[in-house]
Formats: sequence, C-alpha cells, structure tokens
Amino acid sequence: MALRLASGLQETLETLDPDLRGAANAIGMNLGGQLTRLRPALSLGADTTVPADVEVLSLALLPEGEPDAISLAACLAAHQAYVNARGAPDSASLGALAIARLLVWAQRAALLGTPPEIIWIGPTQRRPADAEGIEIHTSCVAVVDDTRRAAKALALVRPARRGA
Repeated sequence: MALRLASGLQETLETLDPDLRGAANAIGMNLGGQLTRLRPALSLGADTTVPADVEVLSLALLPEGEPDAISLAACLAAHQAYVNARGAPDSASLGALAIARLLVWAQRAALLGTPPEIIWIGPTQRRPADAEGIEIHTSCVAVVDDTRRAAKALALVRPARRGA
C-alpha cells in the first residue's frame, strides 16, 4: 500500500487491542459509503501513472488534536473502503482521510447518545455560503512523493436535541 503513518501515529495505532481494532474497522468500513458519495480526490504524486507514496503526519480534529487508536483505525478502514470502491486500492486520498476523521467523530458521538445532526460535510473550500451550524474542522497533513500537502475538511453540525 502506498499509504503509511508517521511514527507517532503508527505507535498510537499499535496500542489498540486486537478486539477493539475489529470494532474500529467495522465502524470505518461502514463509513466508506459516505466517503464514496462525497468522492474526495485521490492524491496524485509526481508520476501520475503509479500510486503516490504517502506518509500521513497528522490527522487532527480541531481543537481535539490527533486521533486516539480507535478513531485512527476507523479512519484508516473508512479510507481503505473508499479507495477500494474507487477501484484504486493502492491509492490514497488526503481529503478522504480528513472527512473520515469527521465521520468517525460523529459516529463515536452517536455511541454516547443522540448525535449532533450533520448539516453539511466536505472540503473546507466547498463550504456553502448560506449553510449555518457549528463548525468542526479537521486536517490531514502528509508527505506525498516528498512534497508536504494538506487537506482540510469541515462539518457543519446542529447540536443534538435533548429528549429526541
């Protein structure tokens, strides 16, 4: 696979209990369909005829920071489901990883109770001018074929209603 994690993220992932990893992978694979509908771009490297070499340096949700092991495993599984659905299993998509981080955050919120309603989700630069809601930001920073790149995503959410 052309996608790998920087040492700090890899160490986080390695702390995950195998049983919890299976659950995280299931969460991520279920989110792959949402990524497929949003269709973020695949990351292109210097030679567009071969998959880019991608090292993910950061996958931060602001202001929360880097993902814990469960969130990271779920994001990677969602990403893999997405690139498989695109017919490019050896590819990477920084945008898909950034959006996956938001989707995993929302999924985990749902496990704790009534989740916030996502009004809109996608790349930051495509935010609809008239959409309102609480902004949740995320970014994926990576080195793609020796060039540092970043993808930013945004979710506009409405807080969960009590008693709903």
